[in-house]
Amino acid sequence: MINPTPPAAVVEPRPTEYREQGAGRHRMEQAVEHIEDGIRNGLYLPGQRLVEAEVAANSGLGVGPIREALRLLAGEGLVEVRPYRGAVVKRLSAEEIVQIYQAAKGVVYMSLTLAAPALRDAANRERLRAAVEHVRAFEEAPITDLLRAVTHYYFVLHDIAGNHYLTLLIRRLHLGLVHREVANLHPTIDRGSVVSAYADAAEALLAGDAQRAIDIKMAYFDNYIEAIRKAGRTWTG
Repeated sequence: MINPTPPAAVVEPRPTEYREQGAGRHRMEQAVEHIEDGIRNGLYLPGQRLVEAEVAANSGLGVGPIREALRLLAGEGLVEVRPYRGAVVKRLSAEEIVQIYQAAKGVVYMSLTLAAPALRDAANRERLRAAVEHVRAFEEAPITDLLRAVTHYYFVLHDIAGNHYLTLLIRRLHLGLVHREVANLHPTIDRGSVVSAYADAAEALLAGDAQRAIDIKMAYFDNYIEAIRKAGRTWTG
């Protein structure tokens, strides 16, 4: 049975600004992680109201840390605070999804460039191969699970690249939410082409051809963005 949860060693890292001393800050960080994981795993869906008491019960945390986490995530654009409704998981328009993927494209370009020399290290080569196999394992799975595996791949790649700020940037794009929306917007995504793009780019990197890896991924992003734009013309959200 396929396990869609990435290994613990590559779970999305929290930004350092959240890692302050104090039990209150730690509980707020846990609350942020719970909400993000819930969106990524489908516990909290786009457009769903996040009732503080219910989220607190689901997480085992108090209402206070949940309220702080919702306020922080509203600032990051993951949730919206609406009059008389409270916090709601943000719904993304097709154009917002396009803009997020455009930003991700730039981050991935830099990650591929920086990861290439780091792949002289045998441990890094093995990590990249394992990340590709993790993506391959989800080729026949629901599209949301495949896209979660893709997110895992990116965090491995950014870690290999060795630039902490690339990891922070990609995390701030909240790809878990984006992938949930993409599954609704473009449910007929060709899973085989997704897997091939990641596998082919990784093989090029491992062979020492960073430019080919970049060309593959940039073309993949361009095609993906165009598909989202086309699907968005008839999407009502």
